[in-house]
Formats: sequence, structure tokens, C-alpha cells
Amino acid sequence: PVQVQATNAQLMEIMMAQDFQDLTGQVIKRMMDVIKDMETQLLQLLVDNTPPEKRPELSSGLLNGPKIKMGNADTLDDQEQVDDLLASLGF
Repeated sequence: PVQVQATNAQLMEIMMAQDFQDLTGQVIKRMMDVIKDMETQLLQLLVDNTPPEKRPELSSGLLNGPKIKMGNADTLDDQEQVDDLLASLGF
């Protein structure tokens, strides 16, 4: 009986620690969601209040791809050339 009570007490401690960890994880997750939302709103605020002369720079972004000189022997100009290269490598 004494060992059973000691085991029960230890198991209860483990359960309480797990509950605390779970609650802490939930709080951290909620705070991360709030922070992410705030970051998005602040970024939108900055974009909305950017002077008109700076706005074209914002819209260009990084989606343009690398600058290459068309027709160079060491560059591929279109998707067909990329496909040919991959096919020659066995892909």
C-alpha cells in the first residue's frame, strides 16, 4: 500500500507537469499567432503608407528571376532547353 501511494503521487506529479506543458504550449501558440497577425498588419501599414515614388520598387519584388543574356552558350533560354538538358542527364 505504501508503494502504491508513492507511485500514485509520482504519477500525479507527471500528469500535472504534462498539463502545465500543454497549457504553456497553447499559450505560446496563441501568442505566435497574435505576433504573426501583428507583423502582417504592420507590413501592410508600411506598404500602404509608402511614398508614391517608391511604390514601383515594392511591386517588382523578387519574382523576376535571374538576369541572363539570351543566346549565351552557357545559359538556357527557355523551358524546352531545360527539358532537353534534364533528358540528356537521365531525368
